[in-house]
Amino acid sequence: MSRLRTALAGLIVCFAVGAPAAVGLPAGAATAVSAAATAGSATGFTLYDNTAYTSAPAGVGHGAVRSNLVPNYTCTPLVAGGALPGEAQWEAIVSAANVDPSAPLVLDCESLYLNGTAANAADHLARLSQLQSWARKVAAPGQTIGWYGLLGNTSAAYRPLYQQLIQQDGPAAFFPSAYTFSANETTWSTTLTGNLATAAAIATGVPVYPYIWPQYHQGSSPDSLSLGFVPAAQWSYQLATLHDLGLGGAVVWGGSNTTVCDPACQAAAAGQGWLAQTRAFLDWTGSGADRRTDLARGATATASSVNVAGREAPMTVDGDPTTRWGSQYSDAQWLSLDLGAVRSLTGARLVWETAYGTAYSLQGSTDGSTWTTLHSTTTGAGGVELIGPLTGSARYVRLLGSARGTSYGYSLWSLNLYGG
Repeated sequence: MSRLRTALAGLIVCFAVGAPAAVGLPAGAATAVSAAATAGSATGFTLYDNTAYTSAPAGVGHGAVRSNLVPNYTCTPLVAGGALPGEAQWEAIVSAANVDPSAPLVLDCESLYLNGTAANAADHLARLSQLQSWARKVAAPGQTIGWYGLLGNTSAAYRPLYQQLIQQDGPAAFFPSAYTFSANETTWSTTLTGNLATAAAIATGVPVYPYIWPQYHQGSSPDSLSLGFVPAAQWSYQLATLHDLGLGGAVVWGGSNTTVCDPACQAAAAGQGWLAQTRAFLDWTGSGADRRTDLARGATATASSVNVAGREAPMTVDGDPTTRWGSQYSDAQWLSLDLGAVRSLTGARLVWETAYGTAYSLQGSTDGSTWTTLHSTTTGAGGVELIGPLTGSARYVRLLGSARGTSYGYSLWSLNLYGG
């Protein structure tokens, strides 16, 4: 306890009056989200692998980087009752967990979140600060260190305390939870972008690497979803959104806690759609295909119908993965883009909302009246669909839906076109 008293005595606690409130998407939040997202994204998207499913012993692979984590079940018992572990003990734990010093080092101590009374928050900050300082001693020079879940569990009044932790020593990053609590994609993306806005309010220029989990979290709505695997289409949407927001990466977690993945879950994990979708995503980003110029960005977009205000056709080409077009609830719906000039087309990417098309065609035209089919399918599965190679040239491109996969209409978060 003497170490803790020393840390508390030397701590500069800044409780700012009028500290930044929680930031939502309206009223300038897009700028804050962009500031948080673009930090660390200059070198592309890195997926860190923190999975331990027994049916996938090699992990995700396909270019994913094994992550370094001191888990909550290790840290929390060591700090129970106001305690701290010994320096040598903690440094040994961190050294054992830090298997790849080229990847970030994540510390997880969920009993030390910055909330509650001012005295409680100050005590927690002192202990987080000491643990981080000791971890820095055994981390690689220049290695990024951050705390899992602290971003989403810091009260607004205590954000200046979190800022001190970020600025304390060496490179830092935010590692918020982006776990799944329902089948509603908008609910998930709203929580994510709220965390990005909060990160930007605490410290600009600090990268954010959300944790994602291919299982629904306990307490999901409805509860029957809890601990089941997230469907492939929903998972692929999450990966696409994290990428398209400009983040530098994310961390996939799962399988290490047997209380949330029993032997039957472990055995089934590798056969679930999330793993194939993750590998396909990594193959796409690893090939550099995600960094091609999007010919559809900012194109003039029109549609056969809109089911509600705020879901107009231009939402699919505005570069914002959290906005979408939605049609009326009937077949034979279309979305049309004017690229402004005839362009050669080599590929496309569709990011469907839950309301997807099972049968549709992608058509091209040089004059807007005579159409040529570039691609067609009757087995669309929703989620993210990578289409190509395409052959043809067009100024106008039209997605024509002929059969829906649900009772809803057709809805796209993004339509991207690639070529020259």
